[in-house]
Amino acid sequence: MAVGIVGYGVYIPKCRIKREEIAKVWGGRGKGENAVLSENEDIITMAVEASVNAIEHSGLADVKEIDAIYLGTDSPPNIEHSSIGVIAETLGARQDIEVMDFTTTPRAGVAALKACVDAVKSGRVRYGLVIASDYRPASPGSNMEMSFGGGAGAFIIGDKDTIADLEEVYTYSGNFRDNWRSLEDTYVKDYEPRFTRQYGYSEYTLNSLKGLLSKTGLAISQFQHVVFQQPDARLPMEIARKLKLTPEQTKLGSIFNDIGDTGAACLFIGLSSVFDRAVPGNRVLAVSYGSGTSDALYLTVKEPIEKARKRCKSYQSYLASNTYIDYPRYLRGKGVLKKDEEPASLGVSPLSPLMWRASAELYRLIGAKCLNCGYVNFPPSQRKICIRCGNTEFKEVVFSRRGKIHTFCVNYYMPAGFESPLPIIIADLDDGVRHRALGTEMSPEEIKIDMPVELVLRKLTSEDNVDLYGNVFRPIRIQ
Repeated sequence: MAVGIVGYGVYIPKCRIKREEIAKVWGGRGKGENAVLSENEDIITMAVEASVNAIEHSGLADVKEIDAIYLGTDSPPNIEHSSIGVIAETLGARQDIEVMDFTTTPRAGVAALKACVDAVKSGRVRYGLVIASDYRPASPGSNMEMSFGGGAGAFIIGDKDTIADLEEVYTYSGNFRDNWRSLEDTYVKDYEPRFTRQYGYSEYTLNSLKGLLSKTGLAISQFQHVVFQQPDARLPMEIARKLKLTPEQTKLGSIFNDIGDTGAACLFIGLSSVFDRAVPGNRVLAVSYGSGTSDALYLTVKEPIEKARKRCKSYQSYLASNTYIDYPRYLRGKGVLKKDEEPASLGVSPLSPLMWRASAELYRLIGAKCLNCGYVNFPPSQRKICIRCGNTEFKEVVFSRRGKIHTFCVNYYMPAGFESPLPIIIADLDDGVRHRALGTEMSPEEIKIDMPVELVLRKLTSEDNVDLYGNVFRPIRIQ
């Protein structure tokens, strides 16, 4: 039974910092740029956006068809607590699905992918959602700060109407410590870069590649596209030269100079860039590396990719949608540069029963439509009586996520823990619902009446180191 990718999606943060901006502060030279997160983004919010894109691209009629969600990340927001709960609830997934978190290595995304493929092959799962989302913490002034970027990719895995089949996998592993981060460490550490390059990345990557080629009987020249794990721009090119790869074979999957080292998400984003332009029959080779293990994956592009392409939000479209920021703004996004004051109390803990009961409707945007007057009450858990007519009979509805601004105001003085200036938007959604939410990725000067906006999940604030998420309006980024 052929199992492969039915749909794919990426998400690249809008904020970018040129590496030369970092070099101005710490010295050295910087070429290229990194995609970096704003204050209200993390691996969960990126995972949701990539997943929505993958589901749309797959053509699945209903998210309820997904039987499993697997997440791979090397930078989970919590040491203990799954990140999948918020993701699944926002997407509207069933509660009887299989969920798994993979972490502690930059190859966590590939580990999740392999597990999901096996689950589909076993018949236990019809369609699985595999997500790789990462933004690893780098110490200010370190070489890693010059290279680490953020992003997410997601695949729908199944055995019908695949756009690319996973033909073969070969794994080479051993006891090798390159990068690490203990429970006491804030930032990723490394031992000695030259030693890591020679005996870690290079040796393990070459061995997994040679193992796959031997296993399949194929020559490297028979692959039209090759995607490497990209901790920097130099290492993959050294491997490419040793294997005598052509520039055309590595061009589409090379993303480091565009967005940086995205850790567990690197291969997912690189493969998505390849799929954006690959044609049926193309052979694709993808090679992961992390923590002394390398996986070589052989995929074949299938005919349905041409039909599915029109549903795709491409990697290039995300690259083109960007805003360049300076180093202080970048440090704010990382949480390194912040005011010396405690965030304002919410009045109700994110862990409270009230927030737990309301979480599904807040994340998924579920409203209660009055059966008498048609007014949509939100959130339903707190609106047992229609605020317009007093009726108590409702029908559950899910809001449209797009609309136009009806009116707005901008708060220039906000309590600690909130961005400032902070827009508050009231928008008329495409389904006729009028909804109020905070705004993001928009300056006060940009906001206009009737401006098209969309609702996206973001981190609103934190209390007692527990993050509170909710949907906010932003200008429509990609049509």
